[in-house]
Amino acid sequence: MDEKEYISYLFNLAPEEIVRWYESKGNTFSWNWKDVWQSAHTRSFTVAKVMKLDILQSIRDEVNKIFKDGITYQQFERDLEPILKRLGWWGKVKAKDVPGYVPSPDIDPEKIVQLGSPRRLKTIYMVNSIIGYNAGQYNSDIENTKSRPYWMYVQIDRETKRKTHEPFAGKVFMWNDPIWKIIYPPSDWMCGCYVKPLTELEFKNRKLKLSKGEDFIAKAKKNIPEEWQYNPAEEYTTWQLGLK
Repeated sequence: MDEKEYISYLFNLAPEEIVRWYESKGNTFSWNWKDVWQSAHTRSFTVAKVMKLDILQSIRDEVNKIFKDGITYQQFERDLEPILKRLGWWGKVKAKDVPGYVPSPDIDPEKIVQLGSPRRLKTIYMVNSIIGYNAGQYNSDIENTKSRPYWMYVQIDRETKRKTHEPFAGKVFMWNDPIWKIIYPPSDWMCGCYVKPLTELEFKNRKLKLSKGEDFIAKAKKNIPEEWQYNPAEEYTTWQLGLK
C-alpha cells in the first residue's frame, strides 16, 4: 500500500466513534507538545504554543470537520489560515508576542518561535487525522479479535518512511501482545504505519512467523520517541470505560 492508498483507506473508516472521542476531549494550553504527556493527549486537545481559548477552539473546530465532514487538507488550510491570521496566531514572532503568553522562567521571551504556517497546519491535520482514524480502527479490530487475532505492523511504501520503523515492518504479533502498548501506530510524527489484522487462515497461507513482543522491546524503546511510546486508542477506550 502506498501513501495515497493509505490516506484513502483512512477516510473510508466510519467516523462516529472518532467524532465522539474528539468531542469528549477537554482543552489544554501547552507551550511544547511534550508538556501534555502521552495518554493525556487522549483526554485533552492541545496545540503547541496556543495559549488562548479562542485560537485553540478555532483549530479544534476545523479538526472536528476532518471526521464529521471528511474535509481535505486543502479545505482545512483554506478555512483555518485566515482565522488564525485574524486572531494573531501566524508566522514567526518573539515568544513574548505569542497571544496569551505568560512569563515563565522556562521560556526565553526574546526567542523567535513559529506559530501558524502551512507546514504547521499540515502537521496538525495529518497527526490528528492519523491518530483519530487509527483509534477508530483499533476499536473495530478489538471487537474482531476472535476471528482476526494476528496483527501485522505495516509500513507504507513512501520516500519518507523511517528506517527506525523497519524492524517492526511485516512482523506479526498476537493482538494482546504487550508490544502494542509501545509500537501501535502512529509511532512518530507524521507516521504512516498501520496495523493489519489477519485471520488464522490468512496467517497460515502467507506462511508468516509469529513474533514475540519481548524480543522487540529494547529496539522499540530505542527507535520510537518516548512521547510516542503508547497506544492512544487503547488509552481512550480505557478512559471511556472509567478504568483510569
